[in-house]
Amino acid sequence: MAAFTISEGSGAHRRLRWGAGLLGAAFLIVLPLVIPSVAQIETITQIVCYSVAILGLGLLVGHCGQISIGHSAFVGLGGYTTIILVADHNWPYLATIPVSVLVCLVAGALVGIPALRIRGLYLATVTIAVAALFPVLVNKFPSFTGGPNGKFANEEMTAPDWFFVNPYTPTGPPTDHYYAILVVAALMFLIAHNIVRSRVGRAMHAVRDAPLSAAASGIPVAKVKIFAFAVSAAFAGVAGSLLVIQLPAVSDTRFDLYLSIFLLVALIAGGSASIAGAIPGAIVFVVLRTYIADWAEGLDLLGGRPDGGQIVGILSGALLIAFVFLLPGGVIDGLKALRRRIVEIVPRPPRDWERYRFAGRSRTDQPAVRES
Repeated sequence: MAAFTISEGSGAHRRLRWGAGLLGAAFLIVLPLVIPSVAQIETITQIVCYSVAILGLGLLVGHCGQISIGHSAFVGLGGYTTIILVADHNWPYLATIPVSVLVCLVAGALVGIPALRIRGLYLATVTIAVAALFPVLVNKFPSFTGGPNGKFANEEMTAPDWFFVNPYTPTGPPTDHYYAILVVAALMFLIAHNIVRSRVGRAMHAVRDAPLSAAASGIPVAKVKIFAFAVSAAFAGVAGSLLVIQLPAVSDTRFDLYLSIFLLVALIAGGSASIAGAIPGAIVFVVLRTYIADWAEGLDLLGGRPDGGQIVGILSGALLIAFVFLLPGGVIDGLKALRRRIVEIVPRPPRDWERYRFAGRSRTDQPAVRES
């Protein structure tokens, strides 16, 4: 039994939501100012970047029910778009993000066309092929993409003069990167929230739950699927651009097939059908890819040092199995269950609830209901 009960849509519910949002925003703003280590600021920045990629994957997998294991190709496409425009054409970093969105939007729509005819394991195979083909294409055109040696930008993104962070302090540039990336990521979360709550979002849920019934109800299933693939790829492209802002270097190994697999594991760990689930999923992703790998490489098992990637793969598989059995809805569902022990949000009744309540009684037995 919850200690407090709040009606959905009431003033207390709105205050609770706004208070939690403002508290989270204040925490994210103050966080890099109280962390002394530059490496830790870079790690937090990576979490913000990957949360955008996981958010886009969640729109496709969790909200539309389409499988994709080729998300790394779209992240890489956005990253290469930014680095090419910056290094070869002297574009500002932030100005390349709309171009990455447009390029990945078209690429995602093209990849989504096979989803109109196939599904399940066959669709997963097609998306795996896209992820595996992307590094090959990168190495095929070394004069354009840098090939196996990668591509680098000579100048990093610096803060403008009106920015409230001093770029000349030792922790200035990482902090500048963090705040610029945080603003873009917050905008992407707001866009995803609005998409899910819109008519298109409800159509995506209908296609996910019952595609035949959705088609019988007049929902254009083909357009909804292509839209989901395109928007998911656009979010991945933004994540790729943000990763280049955080570290202005790209290579084929940075956006390989393993990235797609880890993003899918992170999505399941955070909660596939939740907007907020992208944040704990990104934390799991970065911890596995950095801290666990560094810890594994420092071990000495039977006189030999293990490969960090193998240890991360084993732990990722074990973590995936654990979440499927223990927390099918991810970390977010676990946090919601914990919150319900303290505060329970009761759904509000319909606007004409009093009329429906007394609909079965005679006219003389019904109390007077004031017209709204």
